[in-house]
Amino acid sequence: MNTTQIYSIVNDTAAQAMGNQTLTVVDVQGLISLGNAVLSSSTNTEAFLNTLAQRIGRTIYRYRQYDNKFKDLLVSDMEWGAILQKIRVEMPTAVADPAYTLTDGQAIDPFIVHKPKANQKLFVTRTPYMFEITIQRETLREAFLSEEAMGSFIALIFGEVRNAIELSLESLGRLTICEAIAETRAAQRIHLITEYNTTAATPVTSANCWQDPKFALFVIFRINNIIDFIQDMSVQYNDGTFPTFTKKSDLRIKVLSSVQRRLETSVQYAAFHEQFTEIDNGYKTINFWQAEDTPDGILINRASDGVETALDNVIAIMHDRDAFGIYQIDEVVMTSPVNQRGLYYNQAWHEKQGRFLDTSENVIVFCLD
Repeated sequence: MNTTQIYSIVNDTAAQAMGNQTLTVVDVQGLISLGNAVLSSSTNTEAFLNTLAQRIGRTIYRYRQYDNKFKDLLVSDMEWGAILQKIRVEMPTAVADPAYTLTDGQAIDPFIVHKPKANQKLFVTRTPYMFEITIQRETLREAFLSEEAMGSFIALIFGEVRNAIELSLESLGRLTICEAIAETRAAQRIHLITEYNTTAATPVTSANCWQDPKFALFVIFRINNIIDFIQDMSVQYNDGTFPTFTKKSDLRIKVLSSVQRRLETSVQYAAFHEQFTEIDNGYKTINFWQAEDTPDGILINRASDGVETALDNVIAIMHDRDAFGIYQIDEVVMTSPVNQRGLYYNQAWHEKQGRFLDTSENVIVFCLD
């Protein structure tokens, strides 16, 4: 183990902290261990006899469970079957009431057939993938002092596999949301700055809009306004094939976390009644849609036609719970027999989900342009 005398660093740091010395460079080499050491029987010895090997005094099994941020996209588990079927029945149209046009000597046919019109969608895509880990206990136990310690290490391995599964679900959930955004029509996209500038005394741009508290209030108003309108039967907020509506209990809202922080610091901190300066119905904050370096942008080839679609300045999405999601989860964990020659076994996690997007359901995108 490396031994470094640091009395000079202690003195200099204390002097700078107390103001007795101006800020100067402090060399922390030898002060902070970066965990890149390789143990050696000739160098990692005690300082008295310089013979006995130093022992590992403590082991930290570093594991933290990762939670998928898009668990709300899970609409159901499917144990049996393979295809998701979604059936919609069209609303009938009104016809003339013959009770007010009776003709003497003529009968009204009471058995005219009016068949209901039904629409069926079948979601048949499934996307399997797998994680695999090899364990060799016989040689691995040489690195531990007890069965419990080795068991903790193996549990750490399996825990990180679970984190990898959660991260994959989250990443695929992001792509599902990006696909939903890409498939929206022009009528489903709300351009907040453009709308605000049509009536604003002082127009704003994407660079300075958050410096205007009135614009921040307009953003909240517009989102809450759409929440009201989306509860009415309409084709305005979907692909136009069916009139539909979304109750508040079936509504999902996702907002960029940076936008929420802007709202907190520009409007809500000064509000006497905060309930009037908040997004109604609750919402979920998302740090980015597709990539962390461009939080408000998406760039994908659309599933409908393969066209490359790029959108910027997307700050929020509002959607019906049945518009898109994960409809099938099938996880099979299998362990192989022990290889008698190599003294190891493999454990595999087979993952299979289906993701769906129904463009006839309500989806609204809010853009900062």
